[in-house]
Amino acid sequence: MIARINLKNMTKKEAFKYVFRLLLQRIIGIGLFFVAAGTFNDMRGNTYVSLYFLVSVIAFIIILWGYQDTLSERGKKRDNTKKWDKILLPILFILTFHGMYVIAGLGVRLHWNRLPIECFYAGSILYLLSSVFTIWPVLANKHFEESSRIQNDREQFVITSGPYKIVRHPAYLGIIIWSIASYLMFGTLAVGIVSFFISAIICIRTYLEDKMLKDELAGYLEYSQTVKYRLIPFVW
Repeated sequence: MIARINLKNMTKKEAFKYVFRLLLQRIIGIGLFFVAAGTFNDMRGNTYVSLYFLVSVIAFIIILWGYQDTLSERGKKRDNTKKWDKILLPILFILTFHGMYVIAGLGVRLHWNRLPIECFYAGSILYLLSSVFTIWPVLANKHFEESSRIQNDREQFVITSGPYKIVRHPAYLGIIIWSIASYLMFGTLAVGIVSFFISAIICIRTYLEDKMLKDELAGYLEYSQTVKYRLIPFVW
């Protein structure tokens, strides 16, 4: 009984530690945007940052409420991450958490041309949609981790419920939608280029991870024959 309580307390501690790390990442990203922009007086940027922070806090509250085990596992370092992901993941991390916001801030400071305001409104809607596809998979998949690997230490099995009925990699779809939304909201070509590279890395990572799962995870090949699309419904 005492051991179970200690394990629960340890899981809770690890989950909160992981959430704190994610919040810190987001705060640093927001700070980089405002430093690069040199002003707090930008409607598009302020709206984006408000959505970014609000959605993050809501997501963390939801997940902490009943999914501490998932968060605890996500925060642990792994020694069997695939070699290709040891290259792709840091690049993706830098672009999504830092690079995007430095470039967006410079666009404000240097007064780069922006897309029409209608694109900003469309981007706001897409941003909210992307949040669904980044939060929902965490709730549906207890094996949801940052790095690509076969989780032999956790008896990994194929998840077929929730968003995994739509595409095989719904969280990656969420990231692509987010990158498009970010481009539309910030509205500069430079942000669009960063968004393109993020989407390209996600597509490469999806292909490699899907191949890994087909080769190494029992039941995944059969699942892929039922849910035919990796990333984009009716496309790929």
